[in-house]
Amino acid sequence: MIRNLDIGTLRAFLLIAGGHSFAETAGLVGRSPSAISLQIQRLEAEIGAKVLRRNNREVALTLPGERLLGLARRLVQANDEAVQAFRPASAPSAPLRFGTTQDFAEAALPDVLRRFSLEHPGVDLVLRVDRSAKLIEAVHGGELDLAVAIRRDDPLARDVLVELPMLWIGRDAGSDGPTDPLRLALFEAPCTFRSAALDALGAAGRTYKLSFTSPSLSGLRSAALAGLGVTVRTKHMLGAGLADVAGRLGLPDLPSVAFAFYAAADGHTTACEDLAELCRRALAAGE
Repeated sequence: MIRNLDIGTLRAFLLIAGGHSFAETAGLVGRSPSAISLQIQRLEAEIGAKVLRRNNREVALTLPGERLLGLARRLVQANDEAVQAFRPASAPSAPLRFGTTQDFAEAALPDVLRRFSLEHPGVDLVLRVDRSAKLIEAVHGGELDLAVAIRRDDPLARDVLVELPMLWIGRDAGSDGPTDPLRLALFEAPCTFRSAALDALGAAGRTYKLSFTSPSLSGLRSAALAGLGVTVRTKHMLGAGLADVAGRLGLPDLPSVAFAFYAAADGHTTACEDLAELCRRALAAGE
């Protein structure tokens, strides 16, 4: 007997697998939490295996659930593409408006966009590169559908994509040791990395002077390469001529920084979820 899986149920399963609670999923698809729970039960009955493991604190995928994940994405995508193919030509789909920080844009965005275009050839992307605060504000204002930015306590923050250590980054040439005051090259305030650097130096009693400020990542990179100052970013800024100089300069430990994706409550399409997953993999690469 041939069994047919329900696309709406698979869509709900993908949202839960992506980190949304049953209540959040219910709100996104316009159903009650109990209806979502019943859908998942029916899905498990159809495939003959438990796909989710639930306790009082979290929901996790079982091994059958992990096997189902990729298949479910392809089935939902095929459904959406079939629906899109027969839409009237006068009603084209809206572009997916995506925002990201400069760090991610320079480190991994080209590969993410290439892979996304292969998976979703019919989806147009509108890209914005900006600082985290402005990207989050743009999602709230309806100017962006999805953004990758530093994780903050915000109602539109979804999954944490990756958490990375902050690094003291400077010119890799030379044998210079600790200097007093330490010369810094940092973003203009407000900036999470700037605050972390100044807090760490203050706690350690290390004097410093701000030798260079810039609103752009390329400006910080140029300043660090020129030896104008040490900056603070993640490993994605490391490259030719730049290195982690914390040990050499006797600099204090820094915290880690988490990146998350932000999306409006009604902005969860398959394309949106797939783009977020590609970003997650790119940020975590080599972690």
